[in-house]
Amino acid sequence: MKGTIQILNISEYHCSLYLPPNYNILDVSYPVVYMNGNNNLEEIINSIESYFDIDCSSFILLNIESKNWNADFSPWPAPSLAKNGEDFSGCAYEYLNNLVNIIKPFIDAHYKTRTEPENTVLVGYSLSGITALYSLYLFGTFGKVGSLSGSLWYDRWIEFISSNSPINTDAKIYLSLGKSEERSRNQRIAKVGNCTQKTFDILSKQLVSTENIILEWNNGGHFTEISQRFSKALLWLMNL
Repeated sequence: MKGTIQILNISEYHCSLYLPPNYNILDVSYPVVYMNGNNNLEEIINSIESYFDIDCSSFILLNIESKNWNADFSPWPAPSLAKNGEDFSGCAYEYLNNLVNIIKPFIDAHYKTRTEPENTVLVGYSLSGITALYSLYLFGTFGKVGSLSGSLWYDRWIEFISSNSPINTDAKIYLSLGKSEERSRNQRIAKVGNCTQKTFDILSKQLVSTENIILEWNNGGHFTEISQRFSKALLWLMNL
């Protein structure tokens, strides 16, 4: 890895900040990718850094760890997937509000960023992927959004997006899912393939152009090649 990673605490969130090569040398500003959840930042960067300024723009990346996964990344309350598991408490709005109104302004104030929606990206995996998509209906902040193996089976998700519209209809959206993910014994999770396809179809009609959205099917299940899936999403979203 040629860039550098710093550890930050912003609004009580533990964050890892990646600065691209030449950040401290060149007098330029960069797009910012905000990444929900606890991800392998170094592995993701190692797989994409060589493409910078050839196939995709160089960018700053902030990985934000959740305080409570089932709270931060659930759009509204829902029962647990397991009989004795933790319920989803539905605090994604609070998380996104902190991201938009506290975390992003901090990054913009202290680093060389491009602040416009088209240069502000939000990506997430699994439950944090549905939260990335949820942001489209709450804020106009993120002009590029990626939901990787998103938990689009989530109760009432399809009903929600069917009856609401994205604030920024110019947004660029990347969706992906593993081909084996819908082969789950859990009846709720087993809907994920159908719900992901429905989400793609609905968003395709809500956005100004069908060229602004893609749905990519990957080999494997929910835990297959996660870092590589992030890299594929970022290459598409940040394509020059």
